[in-house]
Formats: sequence, structure tokens, C-alpha cells
Amino acid sequence: MRPSAYLIIIVILVLGLGFSIAGNLFLFKKAYEYHAREAAVRITPISSRFQQSNQALLAAAKTKTRLIILGESRCAMWEPYHPTNWGDLEIVNRGIGGETTPQILGRLQEDCLDLDPDIVLLQMGDNDLKTIAVLPGTQESTFEQTYQNITGMAIRLSDQGVQVALTTIFPPAPIELLRKPLWSDEVNQAIDDMNQRLLAFEYPRVTVLDCDSILRDGKYIAAEYSLDTLHLSEAGYRALNKGLETAMGQIVAAASKPEPFH
Repeated sequence: MRPSAYLIIIVILVLGLGFSIAGNLFLFKKAYEYHAREAAVRITPISSRFQQSNQALLAAAKTKTRLIILGESRCAMWEPYHPTNWGDLEIVNRGIGGETTPQILGRLQEDCLDLDPDIVLLQMGDNDLKTIAVLPGTQESTFEQTYQNITGMAIRLSDQGVQVALTTIFPPAPIELLRKPLWSDEVNQAIDDMNQRLLAFEYPRVTVLDCDSILRDGKYIAAEYSLDTLHLSEAGYRALNKGLETAMGQIVAAASKPEPFH
């Protein structure tokens, strides 16, 4: 065998070893993150991250229509790109990365209702539904619990006189190779099914906003709007701000009208 052939074989083996090490490191990192998150939830199921900022907000005079963006990482990452085209608003971001709907429900009072919101935008559910891939046999129960939690929060807010902008779950990007062991086609289907069910949801003062019509390109989110599998790029948030402008303008106008006296 020629020396060049040996060299090619060695290069292939080294590359294969490199990919294997990288893949195992990625999986180890994800396993560690899941374990750390589970441990944190066991110790403190409901986050008090915003306790001090909530107190400061309540101590200051409210001078504008207050919009609270409530949810998980997709909400938290919206903060640098908060819309300026939805009206004269005070926008308060209460997104926490990694949270599921039971956790968000647990802080609904402290991080939302207690802050006297006029409008609340809800974006959540993907962290619940992606567990379907690693918890076999839970698809139906997880789906139903997620739907009930999301719509239950919308109902609770509405019953307090709050205008609710209920967004559909943002579509995922094509799954990265190293994330595939932690994902499945059932997750994609559950997200699509959840969005269809949310679009059919009706309740006073609740407006369901179809984000697929803005972000989706075929089966997945448009490439230019994707930062990674689950998160939006700056362009994605800019597209949402523009695409939701008309609907949010109507919600802001409704929030500015006094409730009829009964």
C-alpha cells in the first residue's frame, strides 16, 4: 500500500475520532444542562429572578399602556429587539429560558398580574413539547397539559380585564445532527397540532396571533429567521415586530378603551 493511502486512512480515522469526541461532548453538555435544570427545578420550582425588578416597577408611576411579554427563552431573547411600532407602550419582558408552562403558570401572579398589565403577550410551549422525544409514552398527556396551561393563563388574564396576545409556538429550524438524539418527528407534529388547536381557541379579550404565517418557510422556520433549532435571529424578531404590527395595534387600541360598566 502506498504511503499516501496510509495517510488518507489516518486522516479519515482522525476526523472520525474528532467527530465522535465532538458528538459525545455535545451530548454530555446537554445531559449536564438537563440534569442541572432538573436539580434547579427541584430546589426552586418557581423562579424569583424578577423579584427586585418587579418591586422597582411597582414603585414607579405607570404612565403608559403596559405590555408584558411572558414566556421562556424566545421571550427573553426578544428584549434587545422590543418593537417600537406597536404604539406608545411600556414593554416589560418576563421571559426565562428553559421554562415549561407549569413553571410560567407558577409565576403568573408575581411576574405578570401583580404588575398591573394592560396587555400580555404569551409565547411558550416548546420546552414542554420537546420532552416528548425523551419521555416515551407521554405525548398525549404532555400535549393536553401544555394546551390547558397556555389557554388557562390566557383565560385567567382575560378575566382580570387584560388584553391577551396569544402567539402560536414559533416553528423550529431543521434539527442539527448532534441534537437529533434528543428530538423526534413527534415533536414537530405536536408543535403543528398545538398551533392548530390554539388558532381555534376563542375567549373574550384573547387574540391568537399566527406566527407561522410570518416565520415559516415550508416545514421549518425560514433560514434567515433562525439562530438555532429553537431560537430566532435578530431578523426573526424584526419580522415578527413588523408582521404583528396591525394585530398588535388593534390590541393596543382595545386596551386603551375603558371597559363597559355592567
